[in-house]
Amino acid sequence: MSRGGRCDEDYRRECEARTWLRMGYDTPARVDDLMARIAKHRGAAAADELRREMRRQWTLQQGAVS
Repeated sequence: MSRGGRCDEDYRRECEARTWLRMGYDTPARVDDLMARIAKHRGAAAADELRREMRRQWTLQQGAVS
């Protein structure tokens, strides 16, 4: 299924990334710890995708604040 042309998995990843950022996972050390936990449970590829999305969401949030 899609939401406005987006895949549900993409939407889920966006929401998850925003949630982790809101929970304070916004420093390199905290994100590294989180990614290690994610990789352990879901695999390295899933952790890499989430890290990329967290970076994208952080950049979008910074642009909205400026």
